[in-house]
Amino acid sequence: MEKRAGIQSFEKFKYINTVNSLAGGDITKWDLIMSMPYERLLTKLLLNKTEAGYQKRYSELSQTTT
Repeated sequence: MEKRAGIQSFEKFKYINTVNSLAGGDITKWDLIMSMPYERLLTKLLLNKTEAGYQKRYSELSQTTT
C-alpha cells in the first residue's frame, strides 16, 4: 500500500526524512537532532519502532475481542 501511495517519492531526501521525523517536523530542531550522538538517535528510532509494533498488535487484538 505504501508503494501505491508514493512512498518512493521521499527517497530523494535520504537521511533528512529521519531527521525530520525525530524533530517532529520542526525544521528549527534539525540542527539539534543532527548534533546528537548516533547511539542516542538509533535508540530512539528503535523505541519508536517497538512502540509502533505494540500499538499495531494492541489495535489488532482490540478489534478481535470486541
